[in-house]
Amino acid sequence: MIKSCKRCGKRAYQIPEFTIEEKKLLTALKIDHKFMEAIDKIRTLYGVEHIDAKFSVMHINTIYGKCNRCNVDYLKGEYVECPKCKSLNFNWEMKNE
Repeated sequence: MIKSCKRCGKRAYQIPEFTIEEKKLLTALKIDHKFMEAIDKIRTLYGVEHIDAKFSVMHINTIYGKCNRCNVDYLKGEYVECPKCKSLNFNWEMKNE
């Protein structure tokens, strides 16, 4: 899928269709501040450009429903724009399955 972020400029980015396992792994890597490892994982799995993988990693929420940028805490939906700051959020809800 193609997504853009109003806070990041006008460029559109290629976002892979992540599996639940990949979402869990990437979220854990972001929480642990392993950004390059997460970027490399996306590039290895999906063959996307570095800039697209970086865009994905930088927009992953570490807490469901909470904006990465301004901390609004009522986001709903998986790929959602924050109503306050207009930042795109990968708002992945991952239940223990």
